[in-house]
Amino acid sequence: MGNQRRQLFCVNFFTLLMGWNVLASITASADVTNRSSSLSYFLFQSTENPKDCQEILSTCSNTQNASGVYKIKPAGFPEPFEVYCDNDSGSDGWTVIQRRTDGFINFNRNWNEYKNGFGFLGSEFWLGNEKIAHLTNQKKYQLRIDFTDAAGHSYHVTYDDFRIVDEWSQYSIQSLGEEGGNADPDPCPSNTIFSNSTCERRCTEPDTCINSASMESERCICPNDYMIQGENCIPQSQCGCFLQEKGSVLNDGETFVNSDCTSRVNCSDNRLSYEDDYRCSDNATCQERDGVRRCICNDRYEGDGVTCIRNEPRKDCYEIYNTGIRTDGVYTIYPTGREDSGFQVYCEMSTNGGGWTILQKRTSGSVNFYRDWNAYRDGFGSPSGDHWLGNDKIHDLTTQKTYQLQIDLIDSAGSQFHARYSTFRIGDEGNKYRLSIGSYTGNAGYDAMKYRNNEPFSTHDRDYDHWSSVNCAQKHRGAWWYGYYYSYYYYYNRCYRFSYGGYYYYCTASNLNGDYQDSDYRGIFWYNLPGNDCGIDGTKMRIRPVG
Repeated sequence: MGNQRRQLFCVNFFTLLMGWNVLASITASADVTNRSSSLSYFLFQSTENPKDCQEILSTCSNTQNASGVYKIKPAGFPEPFEVYCDNDSGSDGWTVIQRRTDGFINFNRNWNEYKNGFGFLGSEFWLGNEKIAHLTNQKKYQLRIDFTDAAGHSYHVTYDDFRIVDEWSQYSIQSLGEEGGNADPDPCPSNTIFSNSTCERRCTEPDTCINSASMESERCICPNDYMIQGENCIPQSQCGCFLQEKGSVLNDGETFVNSDCTSRVNCSDNRLSYEDDYRCSDNATCQERDGVRRCICNDRYEGDGVTCIRNEPRKDCYEIYNTGIRTDGVYTIYPTGREDSGFQVYCEMSTNGGGWTILQKRTSGSVNFYRDWNAYRDGFGSPSGDHWLGNDKIHDLTTQKTYQLQIDLIDSAGSQFHARYSTFRIGDEGNKYRLSIGSYTGNAGYDAMKYRNNEPFSTHDRDYDHWSSVNCAQKHRGAWWYGYYYSYYYYYNRCYRFSYGGYYYYCTASNLNGDYQDSDYRGIFWYNLPGNDCGIDGTKMRIRPVG
């Protein structure tokens, strides 16, 4: 299949003809080169202009069905215009809308030229999209395409209901109908189609497009619902790991669990193997999480879902890590005071020693971080994606043990940096979630949290930044621990300073909750980051017990 090439016709003569309600048998097109060179013009008198070449046959009886140039006026068109009528193509009354014979006319034209038409009716021409639109919208028309290859062989294709719409809709084809004719539209091998698509899929990699850089622009490819196996295109159902219940092919190593978690199927070496004894534990629930359906142990139980063992409540991700779990994911923890009402967090178990509890994460602009006090108090977003865990939860977490904080940053060039603080905790809501932070280490270039210590948390609707004239959370488009600082004019860094009253001021040297990818002081920034400190692309705040 991969070495197949579609053999295209080298066209010497090419004509588009359009007939009204011509649904009878049509013969092969004759060579009309000679008749176009001896062009005839016909005049007639009538109280109403014919609408197409079909009507001319009944209006102009003296034409004796001769082909030539006539004047018509389709319904709605402002004035009559000339067309070439072909009465020798197997059935009378064809209105010719395009002809190419020898390359005399340049068809590489702009929109207006194709709109109005160009060329000469006696040789090569395009009738004009505006005329064709009026023509094809007054009746039901058949389209016939005649062409002759380099060897002189003639072929034709017909479509029994052809219509294009107006310029407002970009002259798009509204209808074609059923295809007919004597030309083979697809010379590709069986189960393939001729296309310039840049995406084919293999049985062994059903969800991955083949790299388009290695493809020709046009070639025979596998159609939808077919995949490549070796050199052949075969139906998905014949691929080794096609699963009827899923309706697609499993990747090698992929697992699928049925709707009630009573069977699990694995794909290995392009073969399916079934685990019919797969059942959820009495202490587990069949559910879909992160796009994967499986048995998941209930709260306060741990295991693979088939076997679930009750454990004492874990206060943070580090305690879960110490049970032997090394898989990143969403887990339920029960901090001190929340033994009966735990909450979900994302635990990183495989990086920097494991056991990290994620407080904040940003990787895109999909979650709005310009929120009010209550939203930051309760938390928002999904633990498995971009989110703020919630100040009440962060307070309960950070006051039960001594925690260290690590802030991870990715700048707009993709470079990674981190800032680690020896201790971290925040107060409760009555204390305005006041920040307490320890000493700094890391490669972020500057301790941008240095002057945040002992500052209250501020949102745009709860302003605790000590500055009566300006609301820092509004200025920086995000909730944070802000203060009030004066900056001389020569501090030009635009990531954190703003103009007010003729001078420059700033509220903070860092803000991880601003607008995503905004390069000004309203965005995410970390002052003096070795990379690009403006418009940071990725942030993460995570904690782990000290020691």
